Amino acid sequence: MKLPSKRRRSYIVNKSLQYRFLATILIYGFIAVVFLSIYLFVPEIMKLQDQSLSFEVRAAAADKILSFHARIWPAAIALICFLGLHSTLFFHRVAGPLYRFHWAFEKVRDGDLSFRVKIRRKDYLHEEEGVLNEMIDTLAGKLGTVQLAGLDTLKSLGKLEQKVSGWTETDRELLRVHRQHLDTLMDAAGYFQLQSEEHEHAHVESQ
Repeated sequence: MKLPSKRRRSYIVNKSLQYRFLATILIYGFIAVVFLSIYLFVPEIMKLQDQSLSFEVRAAAADKILSFHARIWPAAIALICFLGLHSTLFFHRVAGPLYRFHWAFEKVRDGDLSFRVKIRRKDYLHEEEGVLNEMIDTLAGKLGTVQLAGLDTLKSLGKLEQKVSGWTETDRELLRVHRQHLDTLMDAAGYFQLQSEEHEHAHVESQ
């Protein structure tokens, strides 16, 4: 995932997650409307179909049904639209940080530890942001120590190799194996970039 250089204006940054969340909210809203309709309409419909009631009572029930149709459905549609819009805006405060965290995981996977994640002040998951940055700081610090110690060890090994005269072939072979292991360790530690090109932390704003 390549992070855009400018802040994205779209509120949909994780289609699969946000669309599922939106669908769930709309379904719940629809269910609420259905239950409200049953509560309001069914008693009046039963009155309307009850032949034992007077004409005036059934006419009043019919008027109520028509009145409910005129008032409830526009309000219900408006409510569902409001819930959909509000849930999209609300969940963006979660989806945005998740988008950043996913980007951060890919950066670490690619060996880059020169960045820190920063999400917007009004976003959620600030505690997770702090823990993630602490993890990156700790990992970068430990790897930095490994890299420096490895360089010092290579220097010491180089000086030791200059004094191998008189050593047995077994000792020389052991020294070569030691250097191979150390080179492998340094290659693995060198995979990680601990500082940016400007030697500053790259701060990343959330969606």
